[in-house]
Amino acid sequence: MNTPLWLQTCANRVLGQDPHLRRHVLLLLITLQPYAVSVGVILHSEHLKLLAPDVARELIAASAATFLTMFVLVRSGWSQRFADPVLTFPHALITIALCMAAYVQLGDNRGNVMILIAQTIVLSMFRLKPIQVLMLGVFTVITLGACVGWTAVMHDSHTHASSGWTHFVVGGSTLLTLSLIGKWVSDIRVRIGRQARELQEAVDTVKQMATSDMLTGALNRRMMTELAENELKLIERSGAPMCIALIDIDHFKHVNDHFGHHAGDAVLRSMAQHAQGQIRQVDKFSRWGGEEFLVMLPSISAVEGMNAIERLRQSVERLEIPGYPQLHVTFSAGVAQAKVGESLEQLIERADEALYEAKRQGRNRSLLAQTELKSSNASAASSSEAMS
Repeated sequence: MNTPLWLQTCANRVLGQDPHLRRHVLLLLITLQPYAVSVGVILHSEHLKLLAPDVARELIAASAATFLTMFVLVRSGWSQRFADPVLTFPHALITIALCMAAYVQLGDNRGNVMILIAQTIVLSMFRLKPIQVLMLGVFTVITLGACVGWTAVMHDSHTHASSGWTHFVVGGSTLLTLSLIGKWVSDIRVRIGRQARELQEAVDTVKQMATSDMLTGALNRRMMTELAENELKLIERSGAPMCIALIDIDHFKHVNDHFGHHAGDAVLRSMAQHAQGQIRQVDKFSRWGGEEFLVMLPSISAVEGMNAIERLRQSVERLEIPGYPQLHVTFSAGVAQAKVGESLEQLIERADEALYEAKRQGRNRSLLAQTELKSSNASAASSSEAMS
């Protein structure tokens, strides 16, 4: 069911449009329930003549000011700079302090305040760190003891004093136990969250290992094979062109023999990082094996693919290898355009033949596969005849 526009507008004004901000504002709005209950207790106490009207108004005003202040801090985004953008810990401390102020004033109705404090601890345990939950419980017991002592001093009645110390012993032990349970729950929540993050990191690592070459960060051979085969199936349906280029770094064995395998690794990494920054976003770059790389160029003709690889080759000539300023890298490449019905093995074989010819002619050059070269020459000849 579609939400009415006016309701969406109101929700955006109250909650904001950023998903993270909306979630934090919603979490804060959950605390409206204990606020509403506390206001109800205060009004009921005033009705029973247990609370003076001016004191009731002050307590209600303090509660409203606390909630509105927290709402403004969260809704404005100011609190986003903190680890807990909902400000749970300071909010809980202030709320318990307000409850204790009400406890002192409510007389025979003060037992309800203990329930509100328990609600505050329960709501907080799902956001606070374990140590913070325990601190909240200790703060509650200490302030409750201070309030009971204050009440006993201010009221000469033995009944008032006895009732207050009963609240302290029973209520204080109950709230402290509740905070210990909250700490235990928070411990479990933190542990589960940490395990979930570790599991996600492990999944991401396995996924990267399954799709990427660990040395260069480029796609690995298995992943490139899968992508290229899918692209060939698309060609059969749509007839769109697609080229591949097989690239081989020139004299790579010389680099390893004279500068060491660390230099060879640096060359491979630099080459892969540079190439991935030069090709189009839709193009795919993979380490095919050893010092060979395979580039897939979708939706591009043989001539356009040749031009793209030539631009890459010329930029690689100027590539600087970090830590090895004396090294200068070049590569040879063979480019082939896929044909309808052609297998990936056949396509790569034609690119490999062009690569072999480029190396035979002296390296540091790119060549089209022979079939594409003949097609290009035939097209050029036809154009010349037409002009004649």
